[in-house]
Amino acid sequence: MKYSNTDVVKILSIDGGGVRGLIPCMFLSHLRKELDRTGNTTSFHKLFNIISGTSTGSIISLMLIKPPKDYSDNERLELLLDLYENKTKLIFPEANHEIAQHTRQFFRPKYNGKQLKKLLRQNLKDYTLDDSLTNLIVPTYDMRDMSSFLFKHNNSAINTKNFLLKDVALASSAAPTYLPPANIRCISTGKSYCFVDGGIYCNNPSLCAYTYAKNIFPNAKKYLIISLGTGSYTRTYKCKNIKKWGILGWMNPFNKVPLLSAFMDSQIDSDNYVISNMADVKEYRFEVSLDGISSELDDSSDKNIEFLKGKASELILAKKDEINKIVKIL
Repeated sequence: MKYSNTDVVKILSIDGGGVRGLIPCMFLSHLRKELDRTGNTTSFHKLFNIISGTSTGSIISLMLIKPPKDYSDNERLELLLDLYENKTKLIFPEANHEIAQHTRQFFRPKYNGKQLKKLLRQNLKDYTLDDSLTNLIVPTYDMRDMSSFLFKHNNSAINTKNFLLKDVALASSAAPTYLPPANIRCISTGKSYCFVDGGIYCNNPSLCAYTYAKNIFPNAKKYLIISLGTGSYTRTYKCKNIKKWGILGWMNPFNKVPLLSAFMDSQIDSDNYVISNMADVKEYRFEVSLDGISSELDDSSDKNIEFLKGKASELILAKKDEINKIVKIL
């Protein structure tokens, strides 16, 4: 069964970006306060027809759609803000010897992922995709079949591939060279997968979410997308240096793993271009420049967390008029 009577389909899309997920969390917290102020206390999982997130965005998305129904947005966002402000230090601990840590990254993941698993287990418990409170889509990539994979929940259809939400979050956020792949099993079929971060091909899931929305709501007149970035950063390389790069050059952790960064950044740009030219789409894109501060997805230092909080406040102030428009629309 497909929905058919929704004129305007509302989509929330959240980019990947590691600790920089603090920025969309603070944005959503502000949006929630503005909605409450106008008397709109409807939960995000009811306001949005589809919620989508990649990597760190998937963790935020899953926290917004997990049961129970009476668990308020403010409670969910308080947990998320605490996670990014205080718990990311457990996931991405600062190294005693930074050079040794970067050297390790040549041969194995920079972090073991144990604390991430623990935190996901504590927050998402044993809920599954079937328990989701609204339609959901989360991208990841299966290294066994070398193919993209989309975790989905459709309120109006039977899910033939059900997974634990904590496994979905682990799979979508398993950034190559930073965290180990997620070896997880499908509850429905028993099939085992080896997933890595969906950001390698879909760091901005807005286009993916739009395509899914067209499938679920084929008769909609308009698709409204609230797309949340985690901060943009302009990094430049000199061609004379790049010409000398081999595998180690392109994947050098001392140089911010440029190949992985290029994949993720270019996909964000391409999706923004495509979405902005869709006749039936109205997109509100919220992004802020990270120039002047660390853009590293694993910089969990107190200094960087404070910088990110400042950037989130900067974004909210700069986009005040657009936020007011969204509050009226929602």
